[in-house]
Amino acid sequence: MPVAKNKPTTWSSEGSTSESSSPIVPEQEEFRQHLRRLAVSAVQVLLEQVMREELEQCIGASWGECTPTRRGYRNGSYTRDLVTPTGRIEDLNVGRRSCRSLSYAGV
Repeated sequence: MPVAKNKPTTWSSEGSTSESSSPIVPEQEEFRQHLRRLAVSAVQVLLEQVMREELEQCIGASWGECTPTRRGYRNGSYTRDLVTPTGRIEDLNVGRRSCRSLSYAGV
């Protein structure tokens, strides 16, 4: 489609604003930070759930369950900080485990 010669084909600086010259406007940066916080929170929930499931498999019983094949018991939890590519996860809840033998010799 031919372009009329009397009309300019490039944008003039009169119609542009100062916001369009900056690569990221404040609302975009706030939105990205919000998404990053959501991602970090989701990763924290996922990691804690996986660690609980692994602890359950290691012990051989779920929380509060008594089984003859139980190999230990839970011994509280502690918190750790973890740095991931998504961001820093603060206060990651890590379960503790005790590996004492539950059977007594001579009883």
